[in-house]
Amino acid sequence: FIGPPGTSKSEIGRRLSQLCGGPFFQRLFTRFTTPEEIFGPLSLRALENDEYVRCIDGFLPTATVGFLDEIFKANSAILNTLLTILNERKFDNGGTRFDCPLKCVIGASNELPESEELDALLDRFLLRSYVTSVSDDGLMQILSAKSSTTELNDVDPNISNKLDEVVAEISTTLDGISMGQDICILIRDLRAFLREDLGLYVSDRRLVKASRLLRVSAASHGRKSVDFVDCLLLQHVLWQIPEQREAIREFLWDNLTPGKSDGLVEQTNFLLQGIASESLEMVKKTMGDVTGEAGARTSDLEAINLIQKEIEEIEKLMQQHSDDLERHIKLLNGLTDHLW
Repeated sequence: FIGPPGTSKSEIGRRLSQLCGGPFFQRLFTRFTTPEEIFGPLSLRALENDEYVRCIDGFLPTATVGFLDEIFKANSAILNTLLTILNERKFDNGGTRFDCPLKCVIGASNELPESEELDALLDRFLLRSYVTSVSDDGLMQILSAKSSTTELNDVDPNISNKLDEVVAEISTTLDGISMGQDICILIRDLRAFLREDLGLYVSDRRLVKASRLLRVSAASHGRKSVDFVDCLLLQHVLWQIPEQREAIREFLWDNLTPGKSDGLVEQTNFLLQGIASESLEMVKKTMGDVTGEAGARTSDLEAINLIQKEIEEIEKLMQQHSDDLERHIKLLNGLTDHLW
């Protein structure tokens, strides 16, 4: 989350921890924050045995949900270990590498990173959101609420187990979720747009993770393939400064129609024009005789049959495109019900 203070960024983290279950870790970073405050203090008993081991219970390596406020104030002493936890969910403690139970890490900051090493930290967060103050109507609702604080006291205690089941089920189906060539072309063109028009570099790692996110979106809706509608999520993934999000969003909407990104309509028009020219030429040669009863040559009749087959293939292609458009329209009409 990027945005001014007092916009409930930490509240979202606390509520998410209640839904996920398990321990919640929260820290406010400063430029003087030490590794001990994030990963746990060194074990004095282990030091007596010449072992460099941390007491990690109650700290980030053992948390289920982590909220790291003012994360871009993290110093180099923290960054290397933090990057490993965020990217691999691993923590090196002494001579042993442990799996971290982290389900989600939320970072928050009032400002954007100002160095390359912090850019690497920003790159580890897949989803990005610019958080602003509530609208005027939203403010009226907050001020008129009976209580100034709202707790999730009515959360089903079994919801974290249900969430684990849902995540496990979706994870097992991801290998069966296909990403068509038209979606890949859209992402390729989007990267070129970001590079050439916005001067924005997007790492291969980020694009691979983004493609997994699109598959998760499709799987959570019970679909077997990624749809263009899922690609709208990329507006929350690929920007580096908030002003770029709107440009990404406009590019996606401009190229969201099936067949547009791979030039299907233009290619089909080109083929039809070629077939029309060939057909007119064959009509002149055979004087309209397409059966051979009036003496048309065998070679000309064979050419006519090839043209008919080409037309049938184009007809199938256009029917498939029509079906894709119909399905796409249904998804757009139901966009408000999209889980993501």
